Amino acid sequence: MKKVSVLGATGSIGRQTIKVLKGLSGYKIISLSAHSNYKLLIDYVREFKPKTVCVTNEKAYEKAKSKIKDAKVLPPWQLFRLAEDKNTDIIIAGSSGSSALPVILAALKNGKTVAVANKEPIVMAGDILKKAAEKHGGKIIPVDSEHSAIFHCLATSKTKPEKIYITSSGGAILKRGARKITPAFILKHPIWKMGKKITVDSSTGVNKGFEVIEAHHLFGIDFSKIGVILHPEAIVHGIVEYADGSSVAYLSRPDMKIPIKYALTYPQKLPLKNFLDYKNLNLTFKKFPEEKYACFCLAVKCGKKGGVLPSSFCGANETTVKFFLKGKIPFSKIPKIIEKTVSKTPSVKYTIENCLKIEKWAMDFAGRIS
Repeated sequence: MKKVSVLGATGSIGRQTIKVLKGLSGYKIISLSAHSNYKLLIDYVREFKPKTVCVTNEKAYEKAKSKIKDAKVLPPWQLFRLAEDKNTDIIIAGSSGSSALPVILAALKNGKTVAVANKEPIVMAGDILKKAAEKHGGKIIPVDSEHSAIFHCLATSKTKPEKIYITSSGGAILKRGARKITPAFILKHPIWKMGKKITVDSSTGVNKGFEVIEAHHLFGIDFSKIGVILHPEAIVHGIVEYADGSSVAYLSRPDMKIPIKYALTYPQKLPLKNFLDYKNLNLTFKKFPEEKYACFCLAVKCGKKGGVLPSSFCGANETTVKFFLKGKIPFSKIPKIIEKTVSKTPSVKYTIENCLKIEKWAMDFAGRIS
């Protein structure tokens, strides 16, 4: 019996993880975390009977604590305790932003397997997390569709790749035309059904920039050997190219349940019955139009410089996306605010604590200049 902890259980990745786990035998949910959706968390407690839950929003925590009697309810500041539970085998890190970063680090230091779905932890502290995994016997399995794809492809050969390619569907911005860029327009992603923030990130180029940084950390590949290709159908999720001119590509339907299930059952591939129809499959590949995505190059530039700059970028992006969705700033102002924030980032030592402090500093700074 494999025992699973799901962080961000009520979010997009969390809900899909729950659906996958419902269809898996030999797996048991022993802990869950949620941010503010305590009502759905209560439903999960009734259905799965986890021993422990954590609510990371203080108001929601108070409400959950008064209503949940069949599980121990932890306050926001004790989220890390889910990672220290000796009974946990796999942690699905699906909570938004950097909230899971200390938990992921604690889990890796306890030699656990962490399936990382959200981007910020690896973007902000990839080097630190990788070193912790190597030192303590922990394992990081990527859940993001592109990195799961590259993870698969790299496993087919022991030969060092010449280059890896991450694909991009382009998001809503690709077919903008003369349309006004409103939150409603941006949130209508043509392929994926995701949370609001990551959907906006797909149109600013932040999401793809983060994926390049993640690939660098996860697979130990130099930035110069990581490319992005425009692929509107979102069927090919990653390609690994070798020195002899051959390439290995990973194809699947754009369904997050596929990489989630693989992360849970790795290295097995258990049935999901979501097959491609190759008889009617048309695939197109084009140069990724960086000029359409104002934040892509800036994100990659921060990733190359490293240190706490990616954390500053993450913080500024968090604030600007929030302001854009609330109608406080136009879409065009997002990259300008992020760039100015990053340029003012204080120089501090690269540690988990400072990554989180700089992210918070950047959130506040971006808010003041918005």
